[in-house]
Amino acid sequence: MGDTKNFPGFLSCLMVKWLDSFERDTVNKITCLGLFTWKDTASKTTSKKSKNKVILDANNKIFVRTLPLEYSIYFNEISESCLQVFIIQEVEIGVKRTAFEYHYVGETFSKGKKELM
Repeated sequence: MGDTKNFPGFLSCLMVKWLDSFERDTVNKITCLGLFTWKDTASKTTSKKSKNKVILDANNKIFVRTLPLEYSIYFNEISESCLQVFIIQEVEIGVKRTAFEYHYVGETFSKGKKELM
C-alpha cells in the first residue's frame, strides 16, 4: 500500500506512511482522503475560552469510493515528523469524529495521548 504514486498528489510521504502503518487492513473502507486546518474560534458563552474548529480543505480532497458508511481521513502535516489526523467515521448510531497527533521517529509512529478536539 505504501506506493505514493497510487495516492493523490496532495498527500505527502509522511501521510502515505501513516496510511500504510494504521490503515493497511482497513483501506477498503476509506471513502474520502483530504487535508484540513484548524481555525481558532471564540466560545459563545464566554469570550475568554477559545475552541479549535476543523476546516476541511475542499481543494485537496478526493472521494475514494462510495460505501454505505462514511470513513474519511484528513491530514494536517505540522512538520516532517509530526502529523495530525482527523477521522470522520459514520457508525450505526451516528458520526464519530476524532483527531490525534502522531510523531514519526525511527521508522515508527507514536500516537499522542490526548485527543485534539
